[in-house]
Amino acid sequence: MGRSFLFLLFPLWIVATVQALTVDELANRLRERGLAVNRVKVHMVHERSSVQGEKVRMEGIIWIERPDRFRMDVFPPHESITVLKGDQMLIYFPEEKVAQRVDISEDPSLMRWVKFLQEPWEVVKQKGRIEGVEGGLLVVEIDTKDFQELERVRLWIDQRLWFPKRIEMVERGGEKSTIFYSKIEINPPLPEDIFELHLPPDVQITEF
Repeated sequence: MGRSFLFLLFPLWIVATVQALTVDELANRLRERGLAVNRVKVHMVHERSSVQGEKVRMEGIIWIERPDRFRMDVFPPHESITVLKGDQMLIYFPEEKVAQRVDISEDPSLMRWVKFLQEPWEVVKQKGRIEGVEGGLLVVEIDTKDFQELERVRLWIDQRLWFPKRIEMVERGGEKSTIFYSKIEINPPLPEDIFELHLPPDVQITEF
């Protein structure tokens, strides 16, 4: 499972004001504001470019509820539905009529990524570096030495919404992923069954 995929699932939690902040101060405010957010709904666009110049663009909607639930619906032509509840992740591909069930607790690397994406303040405190402001957005680079597949990770944070509007990842093989978040809703009402996924009887399920 590509690590860039996980960034689609867990847009980082709310951030506080960053003007003239040190990394420690930014991490502390990330934690304070992040813990105040219970639910998020956001529109995402994921653009991926290969070394050969091939490009893939995906759009979708993400719903998140703390501490460990999310749902992501990706629109056609790359249609999929992903639901996470606790340690159990289910990824459904309607067109292919297949689904993948993943126990993320069995994959230490995957668990580390999920932890980072759910509660990024510790990684920001230990490995973050504030680069500056670009287009009105605060740019933060993350040291990737603990993430074997990635050469570079950068975040663009909206200082009015205190939410990342863009995440860029460059893999060591040269592929690049950029994820844009928009139409951000904080603590919106969510349907009671939004994190339930009832598969049709003819779907083939693979366990990972």
